[in-house]
Amino acid sequence: MVPILWVLLLVLIPAAGLIYLAGELRGQGVVWAYRLCLAAGGLCDHPSWLAVATAGVAVAYLVMRRIES
Repeated sequence: MVPILWVLLLVLIPAAGLIYLAGELRGQGVVWAYRLCLAAGGLCDHPSWLAVATAGVAVAYLVMRRIES
């Protein structure tokens, strides 16, 4: 379980940063940011949801690692 959470955490951290950045750049006419926000649904409007999910996975990873050792 811990390796799965580690991989998920390694994916979520850059994804959260990219979604946050795309949300800021979308209104400035940056095409990739507009397309990413279109594909991501409402995440660009509420990037805090992705940050909360990332923090939740980080806590779950730390708890599971502590339980296994």
